[in-house]
Amino acid sequence: MPLLRTMSLRIFLIVVVGIFLTATLVNLMGQRDLNENEHRLQAQFTYDRIENVLRILDATLPEKRLEIQDVFGRMGSRVQLNVTKPATIAPLPNALLDLHGKLVPELVDAVTLTQACDLPPWQAFKRARQARKMFQREREKPTCLMVYAHLDDQTPVLIQLHYGHRPPPRLLHRQPYTLPLLALGLIAITWLVALVATKPLRKLGDAALQLAKNIDHPPLSEHEGPIEVRKAAQAFNTMQRSIVRHLQARSFMLGAIAHDLQTPLTRLRLRLEKVKDPTLKQQLIADLTATQEMVKQGLDFARLSGEHLDTTPLDLTALIHAIVDDMLALGHHLPCQIPEKTVHIMGSPHLLKRCLTNVLDNAFNYGQAVSLQIHQTYDWVTCTISDQGPGIPEAELEHMLEPFQRMEDSRSRHTGGTGLGLAIARMIAEKHGGHLHLANQPLPLTGLVVTIRLPTHGINQA
Repeated sequence: MPLLRTMSLRIFLIVVVGIFLTATLVNLMGQRDLNENEHRLQAQFTYDRIENVLRILDATLPEKRLEIQDVFGRMGSRVQLNVTKPATIAPLPNALLDLHGKLVPELVDAVTLTQACDLPPWQAFKRARQARKMFQREREKPTCLMVYAHLDDQTPVLIQLHYGHRPPPRLLHRQPYTLPLLALGLIAITWLVALVATKPLRKLGDAALQLAKNIDHPPLSEHEGPIEVRKAAQAFNTMQRSIVRHLQARSFMLGAIAHDLQTPLTRLRLRLEKVKDPTLKQQLIADLTATQEMVKQGLDFARLSGEHLDTTPLDLTALIHAIVDDMLALGHHLPCQIPEKTVHIMGSPHLLKRCLTNVLDNAFNYGQAVSLQIHQTYDWVTCTISDQGPGIPEAELEHMLEPFQRMEDSRSRHTGGTGLGLAIARMIAEKHGGHLHLANQPLPLTGLVVTIRLPTHGINQA
C-alpha cells in the first residue's frame, strides 16, 4: 500500500504497537502482583477472622456458645461445635499453602477447601453475597473453607466461611467510555508525534521540489530544529549553492561559445557569397544556415535548463490568438476551439509562445490538417494540438521527447529539424509545473496528438 510507505504512518504504527505491547506487559505484571497481594491479604484476613472466632468461643461460657452461632452466621461464617476432624482431608491447593502454614498447627488442627458450601444465603454477610454473585457472573462456584480446631477446653469445632478471590472489576462494565477515550487520546498523541517527527523531512522534500522549479529558491534555515535537521539543511543549502555555481559556469561557457561561434560563421557566410557556382553556393549556404540553427537550438536548450522562470499573470487566450495570426501569416490554416471565457495563467509569455510554436511547427512539418483545442478546468488548462499525419510508432513516442531525437534522418534533411523542438517544448511545460504528452490518434484515424497541461493555480476563479 502506498500509504504504508510514508514515514509518518510508519512512526505512528511503531509507537502505537510499542505502547500497546508495553501496556499489555505492564498490565500482566501488575495483575500478577495484584493477585499475589490479594492472596496474601485474604490469607491474613482469614487468619484474623478464624482467630477472632476461636477467641470469642473461648471467652464464652459453654452453655452460651450455641446462642452466638447465629451471630457468626450473619457475619458470613458458620460455626458447629462437637464436630470431629475426619480421618482423611483433601489437601489445600498450592495457592493456599501459605494460609495452611499460618493456621496449622499453631491455631487449628486441619484446613480443607470444598465446593459444597452449606452456608445459607440469608445468613451470609452482604459482601459474601456480592462476591457469590460476582463468582456466578464469572461462571465460578463459590468455595468454602473448612477449618477444624479445638477450644481451650478441648471442645472440637468446625468453622465454615467463604473463601475465594473476587474477580477484578471490568472497566468497560463500570465505565464504558474509558478505554475508547484512552485509545483515541493515544492515537491522537501518537499521530501528532509522527507528524512533528517527519515535519523536517516534508520540509526538505518541499524544498527539493521548489529547487527543481527554481534554482534561486531561498535556502533553508540552518538555525531551526534539532542538530540533525540543521545538518541536513546545511547539506541541502551547500548542494544548492554548488548547483548554482555549476549552472552559472555553464551559462558563462555557453555564452562564450555562442559569442565565439558568431564571428567564424559570419566570415564563412561572407566567403560563401563569393562562390561562382550558384548551385554549390545555394547548397553551402543551406548547410551553413542549418548549422547556425542547430547551434542556436542547442545553446537555447542548454540555457533553458538552467534559466530561472519569471512568471507573470498571462492572458493565454490572447497569446493563442497571436500565435494563430502568426501561423496564418506563414500560410498555415489553424482551426481552433477556445473557451469564450478568457483563460489566465501564471507563466512566461515568450517561453509559452515558443512551446506552442515548436509543437505547431512540428505538426505542420510532419502532418496536415492541424487543429488546436483549449480545455479549462479549475486547476488545469489543457492545450491539445492534433494533426492527420503519419503519426509516430508507439515504441518511439517517449524517445521523441528526448533531445536530438528524430524519427527519420531523411525527414530531418527535408524539414531541417534539429531534434530539439519537442524537447524544448516539454522543458518549458515542466518549468511551468505542467507536462507534455504524445499520443497517436485513435484508430482508424492517423496522426499525432500533443497534449500540454498547464496549472492555473486557481487564478481564473479569483
